[in-house]
Amino acid sequence: MEIIVGTNNQGKLREIQSAYSKEQITFVPYTKYTKSNEEVAEIGNTYTENALIKAQFYAQKIGKPVLADDGGLEIDAFPTILGVQTARFFKTGMSDTEKNQQLLALFDAHETFSRTIHLHAVLVYAWPNGEYIISAKQLNGELAKIETGELGYGFDKIFYLPKERKTLAQLSDVQRNELSPRMSALKELIEKLKE
Repeated sequence: MEIIVGTNNQGKLREIQSAYSKEQITFVPYTKYTKSNEEVAEIGNTYTENALIKAQFYAQKIGKPVLADDGGLEIDAFPTILGVQTARFFKTGMSDTEKNQQLLALFDAHETFSRTIHLHAVLVYAWPNGEYIISAKQLNGELAKIETGELGYGFDKIFYLPKERKTLAQLSDVQRNELSPRMSALKELIEKLKE
């Protein structure tokens, strides 16, 4: 079974590819079916709208069903700055570490603020005819005080899990995949596809 993924983010693609063995499902980038590399404007007001915009755009472009996702980080203490705007909150071209440092700096003058955070992921599988299915999950944690760990990507080094007493970046790929909202949503979506 082959699933085409509508993303230009190589970290995200590798994470999705690691969810299943190649014998079960092969996840390929949409660029396998088109020479043009395109970024889709995320103009939706929700994660679901953005994931749907991307999935439908790529499905129309290549004439095949496509999986796309959207997600973001939400910080309870600063509810208006991230969320669905997460990607746009940061300057283009910033490294993961620069983004993480920018978030940690929010708390420099607000030590007493709640550090509770939520990682959201919505996956949409869309067909060129307009049909689609959706799966959404979230992971709750706390914003760490410093970057910790070497694994993962994105916010993993500052996403602290009190129950595990570790950041996502300190967990093995297997442990991280079990907790990842994107992986949970993907597994649910694959089950829906099998039905």
